[in-house]
Amino acid sequence: MNDPQQLPAPVKSAWNLVQVEGSSAPGCDLVRQWLREHNWAVNPAFMTLLHEPQHDAQPLVLLTHADDNVVGGLLAETQLSWLRISIMSVHPEWRSKGIGSALLAEAERLALERGCKHAYVDTMEYQAPQFYLSHGFEQVGNIPDWDSHGHSKMYFSKSLLRPAK
Repeated sequence: MNDPQQLPAPVKSAWNLVQVEGSSAPGCDLVRQWLREHNWAVNPAFMTLLHEPQHDAQPLVLLTHADDNVVGGLLAETQLSWLRISIMSVHPEWRSKGIGSALLAEAERLALERGCKHAYVDTMEYQAPQFYLSHGFEQVGNIPDWDSHGHSKMYFSKSLLRPAK
């Protein structure tokens, strides 16, 4: 019983639930280990692929300059067959001039060169859902009141292989 990985057989009503301070608290590594072990057991091909160095997430960062000033940017990464866009923003004075469209098109082009087939992004309802819809993304999810102030977080994905509509 001294081995923390050697647990007694479950007994009905013999457990308790506690809140801990953070994900580095004792026991949390076991929780992560159990999930990894489960994933390896049920999907070893994917887990093997995911752990090969050539499949590590690769940053994809684009900046737009005007007169030596940054006026827009896209922060993303590619991994396996996916482009994940984390942040895209354009300075307010430079919006509606095609910069966002150019950033997105270049990110998609580079992602295709890296072997990506799909892209995904999330945005708040007051940010850019119409922008992504107008660039061929489809809404695939929605979390109402995500910010606890009544605003939804929206999830979008796009196939990079099919021609834009």
